[in-house]
Amino acid sequence: MWKYRIMMTMLFTVFIFFSGLCLHDQKQLVDKVSFYAVGDNLIHPVVYQDALQVDGNFDFKPMYEYLEKDIESADISYINQESPIGGDEKGFSGFKQFNTPTDIADDIVDVGFDIVNGSNNHTLDQGTDGLRNEINLWKQFDDILYTGAFNSQKARDHIPVVERNGIKVAILSYTYGTNDISPEKPYHINYFDEAQIKEDVAKAKTQSDAVIVSAHWGSEGKHEPTRKQNKYAEVFANAGVDVVIGTHPHVIQPIEWVKGKDNHKTLVAYSLGNFLNGQSTGDESNVLGGNIRFNIEKLPKGVTIKNVKWQSLITHYEIANPLDDNTRHSFKMYPLKRYDDKLAKRHALSYDHENDVTKQHLETITKDVIDKQYLTPDSY
Repeated sequence: MWKYRIMMTMLFTVFIFFSGLCLHDQKQLVDKVSFYAVGDNLIHPVVYQDALQVDGNFDFKPMYEYLEKDIESADISYINQESPIGGDEKGFSGFKQFNTPTDIADDIVDVGFDIVNGSNNHTLDQGTDGLRNEINLWKQFDDILYTGAFNSQKARDHIPVVERNGIKVAILSYTYGTNDISPEKPYHINYFDEAQIKEDVAKAKTQSDAVIVSAHWGSEGKHEPTRKQNKYAEVFANAGVDVVIGTHPHVIQPIEWVKGKDNHKTLVAYSLGNFLNGQSTGDESNVLGGNIRFNIEKLPKGVTIKNVKWQSLITHYEIANPLDDNTRHSFKMYPLKRYDDKLAKRHALSYDHENDVTKQHLETITKDVIDKQYLTPDSY
């Protein structure tokens, strides 16, 4: 009997040992990619004038300095370059036909962004030649994936993929329109088209582990998604998209999981709001944007989206003459957690008593719009 007990004890010990090894091996099989995304980088004239240096060049990098560490630390960082970079020779301009200095491209790269979205309603502000100029500009940077605007059918049909840590991530991009400006060729821009989206996603899924969509959609100034946003969120979910990053409304909108076919779930951030901007219309909601962070984890059975977190951001700027919006200056992005009422009192919007730029009010907007499951002590 004692021999039997000894044998069973030994077998149990061996079982525990090899179970531990299997668990260790399983953990080793988990590949992970961290993803960081922000919204509309919308460079109004007051912003690029604030970045102008005495030598005639533009330096936007200090405006992003308080976010640089977070941007660089992510495996993949995404930005929507809302205002086109159509070529300095065209002159610089703002709303309604933006043209941003090419110097900003260097600064976007230097602060750590990896993916630049070019599909939005301002893509054709400088015409198709401006679109080509921007495509060629981004080709100069080996570490940047620029997508959403294309100079050939072949380029449009190619699935952009970024690979990190053994995980391949496809990036697709669509916009609701281009401000009634038509491209020379249909392949220049990806517009919302259900059949095309399904075809693109199906193709992307054969070439990648995860599919992320940049969706330029919704109504400006509205914290609630529109019916069309809800419709296409379902289209993306049914097609098997893993994450949707929404832009365009210039204010933040909710984050939610949308159920699709075969029990697939898609993480949808309907709008990340404004990033760096000098929007003169609107209110404090237009200077409150955010970033979404999450991990893409790859297991033998497929990928999952984990650890989804929201962080509110604010575009700070001051004003020399409250009666003249063109005297705004000192543009800088802050995590709301780092912002305080001393800074808020200096914000240009504080001179208009109809606005409430207090930290408490910005926190309230955040909590009213973003579900608490995505909020952490660093969110605000």
